[in-house]
Amino acid sequence: MTYAGGQAGPGTFNRWPVPSDQQPRRYDAPRADIGAFLLLLIAGCCGLAQYLIAGFPVGQSQPVGGSVSSGKQLLADLSVYTRDASAAANVTRIAIVVTTVGGAAMILLALASLLPITHRPIGAAGLVVSLAGVAATIWVLAQAARVLGSPASALLSTDHLGWYLMAAAGVLGVVGSIKALGSQ
Repeated sequence: MTYAGGQAGPGTFNRWPVPSDQQPRRYDAPRADIGAFLLLLIAGCCGLAQYLIAGFPVGQSQPVGGSVSSGKQLLADLSVYTRDASAAANVTRIAIVVTTVGGAAMILLALASLLPITHRPIGAAGLVVSLAGVAATIWVLAQAARVLGSPASALLSTDHLGWYLMAAAGVLGVVGSIKALGSQ
């Protein structure tokens, strides 16, 4: 018997194709993405924590000082601190809600990344949610003086974690989503 590679006989080895090589390899199958899971889980926890932990300085520009509010308190009391910026206050409320709901969505996406499925749709959905969180973070920083009554430097102080948790939710979500997009 002859193969394309030469003669086959009692002392020769079989050449390609070999029946055992026709089976799919184990590493070709989809599997859980632990890196994306961890990044999306941490991002989701940061998104939820900014709603619960007191970390947004409000009214620091006033002579008597101000207070530090959580995202939940800020949603209820935001109209008190804004004078004529009702539209900006509404967008700030939406930004806080987007980060909170996005955090819960990233936790669900993190759990889905543990399944042995293709993670590209999970990464795409996470990227949309994370970019919305990044936009919300930029909005809160840009409108801090107008809406919160505190300069942006008050948000960036290490005493107040609200803005940092909001930023971490967006940035870690983007990194985790890109990780999920890159895996099978």
